[in-house]
Amino acid sequence: MIASKELPARAVGTGESVGTYAVEDDQMAAGSTLGGPRLALTLKASGALEKVYSVEAGETLFGTTVLHFWDTATGAKLLPLAGRFVIHPSHQEHFYDLPNQVSVHETVFALNAAPGDGETHLPLAYNRIIFHNTGTGTAAFSTFIFCQVRGNTDHDVVTEYDSRRHAFVAWNKAKPNQARMLGISEKPAAYETTIDHGKVLAFRCPELSGEASAPPGQDTLAVFQLLHKLGPGETFEFYKVFALSAAGRADAERTYDRALDANGALEQTKQHFAAVLARSTVVTPDDELNRGVMWAKANMLRVILKPQTGWSFVNDPTRSNNSVGRDTAWFGYGADYVMPDIARDALLAYVDLQEPSGMMVEYYDVRNKTTADYGLNINDNTPLIVLALLHHYHATGDRAFLEQIYPAALRAGRYMLSQRDDRGLVWCTSTKTSDWGIVGWRNVIKDYRLSGATTELNSECYAAFAAIGKMAQELGKISESIEFAGHATSLRDAIQAHLYNPGNKLYYLNIDVDGSKRSDLTVDLIFPVMFGVADDEMAARIVNRLSAADFWTEAGIRTVPRDAPNYGATHGYGLLGGIWVGATFWYAFAAARFNPESMARALISSFGHYSRDPLGNNTVPGQFSEWLHGETLVNQGMMLSPWFPPRYVWAAIEGVAGLDITSDPPGLVPALAPSWKWYAVRDVPFRGRLLTWFAVRAPELKVYSNGPFERIETEEYDEDISHLLRLSGGPVVGVGLRRDRSSIVMIGNTTEHSLVASVNVADPTLRGTYETRTYGSFRKMWIDGETVSADELRAGIPFEVERKGFFMLEFTPSDPTKG
Repeated sequence: MIASKELPARAVGTGESVGTYAVEDDQMAAGSTLGGPRLALTLKASGALEKVYSVEAGETLFGTTVLHFWDTATGAKLLPLAGRFVIHPSHQEHFYDLPNQVSVHETVFALNAAPGDGETHLPLAYNRIIFHNTGTGTAAFSTFIFCQVRGNTDHDVVTEYDSRRHAFVAWNKAKPNQARMLGISEKPAAYETTIDHGKVLAFRCPELSGEASAPPGQDTLAVFQLLHKLGPGETFEFYKVFALSAAGRADAERTYDRALDANGALEQTKQHFAAVLARSTVVTPDDELNRGVMWAKANMLRVILKPQTGWSFVNDPTRSNNSVGRDTAWFGYGADYVMPDIARDALLAYVDLQEPSGMMVEYYDVRNKTTADYGLNINDNTPLIVLALLHHYHATGDRAFLEQIYPAALRAGRYMLSQRDDRGLVWCTSTKTSDWGIVGWRNVIKDYRLSGATTELNSECYAAFAAIGKMAQELGKISESIEFAGHATSLRDAIQAHLYNPGNKLYYLNIDVDGSKRSDLTVDLIFPVMFGVADDEMAARIVNRLSAADFWTEAGIRTVPRDAPNYGATHGYGLLGGIWVGATFWYAFAAARFNPESMARALISSFGHYSRDPLGNNTVPGQFSEWLHGETLVNQGMMLSPWFPPRYVWAAIEGVAGLDITSDPPGLVPALAPSWKWYAVRDVPFRGRLLTWFAVRAPELKVYSNGPFERIETEEYDEDISHLLRLSGGPVVGVGLRRDRSSIVMIGNTTEHSLVASVNVADPTLRGTYETRTYGSFRKMWIDGETVSADELRAGIPFEVERKGFFMLEFTPSDPTKG
């Protein structure tokens, strides 16, 4: 693998729970993809809003919206000077100056709120604009807002102006349910609708008619003009609101009227993001990995949807209405650690839509639950949904959920059993190609068949049989538990007997429907490792082969090695040689037990690629794009792939951090990279409680936690006090634990330099004096410290910490009856 390069997009913040990217505004190929439960929007490289998509209508209802400025005195156009973008998890900002010494600050976001706040799940998007006159004279100028109100709907849009609301309202004549409103917070000086697109690019200030008279059926622009006159140091603020509806004009008006002002809506959205990003925080000595976990959670928040049919997500935001089974299953693996209630509802949709045979559907339309299965006799959605159902139960301990879904899982299991051939392998009978002939995740390759007995599908079915056995055991259904444990063993034996390739001591890709055994090497080799088919010796051999140079780039693992005959950098949408970055996260999870260094490097370099060269790589910093060219590493797919971020969270928590949720207490096998001296995890939701722990090499590996774990001995504390820590003096991160009145704090350094910093414990319950001792990773020993007062602990304790190292402070009341 290749080490990551220096990032031109500047990351701000330690990254584990908050962080931004600052990028010059000529260094982006595209802007952020943002979203709320009922809409999604994308931004252009210029910062202009590209489109606003209605989840419920399944259409882009607004096209591009741009701001342009003209000088009042001369009528000359004011072209913005170079500026910068600041990309946040919840919103994007654009800072730039005009030639008249007016600075402009734009903020674009979609309204967001917690899942239970149904009243606030309004399909609203905002663009707030703040002007500030930095000059010594008065600045008089006009702002024009031009908006394409048709979006990508039919050419029959009717647009009217509502003077009371300062808003345009538009709908499609043939589909009046497709309604939308664009309004501004200030009364405009003028407005119009027009098909004269030349006005947007005019060098002289255009005149507006004050009428909404553009004929329907054209690409109509809705236009506002505002006049400004700012004295030196004066500021002016206004905002635009986009309101969508799939239920007609009256509903759009109700939505618009319920909109918060932009500042209130932004604060609500930021608070919701902050609350979710604080869950399942992973901190390591490498801040790129820490940022990856945080931004993965932010990306998940941007794509979760609540259309008419309930919580879900689609496989291509702003372009698709389909929720795909395999993607929902993988979404659940990560969402169980971030938003388990949403994961539950998204999975239950597939339980409800299960086919009478027992097979799970390939996808459904989130607007109306229309389903499809490509006519296959078996698919990978079926075992993957079963596995995700058990994962959700393991994460939540929700027995009612288990009782609810078990009959569906059992039907799925019996259906998978019915699709075995005489050798005991699960067999896909299709002789077609692409979606109709590929039984697995790479199903969009044109003129390509992957059916018969695939190692991918059989590995998943093995794990699914074992999962059904575990479900049955939990529910006291002993005979079914024994039965499915036996089916799992039998399938594993069949895989070893028939899909093992003695030529390279790995596995065949598949036994085709024509009987031929295909020995192609692909990233699909990871499946028998992930799902427990391969024993440790075989798993290590697979991880080692997938770690070879012909598979790897600095952006992640190729789907097919570069030296393979069928390799092509873009062939099959990158599935025959490109980099589907989510597969890198599968590799990281599988490699954790055998090669923690490669695990860490895979997660670090692949996420880092998104910010390494956004303009050259066609990426957005912090945003998980889809697939990359196998040579140039330029993104060729979606700017935000919904199913990749949850895999990153899952790989970090169950791979890097080593959490095993199949038991209670959970198991723990930390996978520290060789160069790491510490890592910490905070607030992981698990069966009604939050898990916090950290591991340090002191010098042997030692784990401190707020509860018991299996498979490792831990120093157990009662509660997490990390929220009481205040750190200063450098980019350090901290975790704190307390039992009785004894506490321990671990501070980690993620930088390449040693630091002098301080930690204060903002705990009003501290009383009296405390005996302290400290441990520094550079000196590798505990040292008794001074007696300090409660006030000194609150004021701050200074410490030194080496590059990438850690510092621990333990403090215990001098008088056990106090403190």
